[in-house]
Amino acid sequence: MSHRTQALSAFAKLLSYPTETYVEAAEVLYVILQDALPEAAESMSRFGAFVEPLELTALEEIYASTFDVNPACALEVGWHLFGEEYARGLFLVRLRNEMRERDLEESTELPDHLAHVLAIIAAMNQDEAERFVQACVHPAVDKMQQALERVENPFRDVIRCLSLVLEDEFGRAADSDDDLSEPVVRSAAPHGDPLRDFPMPCVSCEPDETVELQMDLPRTPEMESQRADKTDSIAEADDVLPVKSGNETPQKD
Repeated sequence: MSHRTQALSAFAKLLSYPTETYVEAAEVLYVILQDALPEAAESMSRFGAFVEPLELTALEEIYASTFDVNPACALEVGWHLFGEEYARGLFLVRLRNEMRERDLEESTELPDHLAHVLAIIAAMNQDEAERFVQACVHPAVDKMQQALERVENPFRDVIRCLSLVLEDEFGRAADSDDDLSEPVVRSAAPHGDPLRDFPMPCVSCEPDETVELQMDLPRTPEMESQRADKTDSIAEADDVLPVKSGNETPQKD
């Protein structure tokens, strides 16, 4: 297993619901990064020192309060890219196809959860991974990092470390915008348009079928009108990607 795959796998563990492997994953990352990326290794060292003495229940509470109830730090990449927009459904289908093509195991989390996204990146070739990370992953991680920098939270070091590793391994888009206070999707083409920059692998899918194979996203009146005109067989596809209880799409104020 390459260092890149090991690192991404360790990050996936740290960004999944806490288990007894947390400290081990932090140690693996520190060993991999200490020579190549000392700044990232320092962040991981701080996180490891924090979690090592904690009981698992305490770590679970911190994880839940950081990621499960805070939309600004949601672990679903598509939420940060599209929010409640209908395009998130296309993105979810896209990632699910990527997982199936690479025989990656699905879980109760949505396909755009960072743990799944990191597994997809690890399975991609360099060119594909660079395009995917630059178009989709960097913008989401940047927004999470911005939110966590405002508070004292141990997972701030995990996200900071992840950002440094992704940038070192896959670079950034040439016209990437440093002003993270604005919505990510506002930037001009060709960068900042995830649906364009990350090509759809399932080119044979019909548009209506693709949209319906998504989580139950909020819909505008226009979307509801279109939905009412569809056949019953297509409408039933709404439940193909169910949302895990307690992990629905966060609502904007």
